[in-house]
Amino acid sequence: MNWEPQGITQNQLLHAELAYDAADLLLDVEDRRDRFNAEQHDVFDRIMQSVQENHGECFFVHSGGGGGKTFLCNTIASAVQAQGKVALCVASSGIASLLLVGGRTAHSRFHIPIPIFESLTCRIPK
Repeated sequence: MNWEPQGITQNQLLHAELAYDAADLLLDVEDRRDRFNAEQHDVFDRIMQSVQENHGECFFVHSGGGGGKTFLCNTIASAVQAQGKVALCVASSGIASLLLVGGRTAHSRFHIPIPIFESLTCRIPK
């Protein structure tokens, strides 16, 4: 018997974000982790622990250009998706979003109005 939470069947975004081959993703994650430096390993492990324990924490990864942030973020997203969970990859600029697998700008993904006025709100559904 398959069980789906109410509303999932009509949610095209969730269907698209859950339509991954977990085995392929796990192979990709293991290959990428082998190429991490010590800092990337630490960040990856801390974020994945938060995901596995369902802490709902926010993380800010900061580094200079060429520091491996995109590589790390793509690996984290693949690891989360391999667990059958949703990882939405967003960036603040269009150029940065192109480097993320399945990436979009934050204002596009979450319908954040541009320009921003005090009276405007985002349409982020539950």
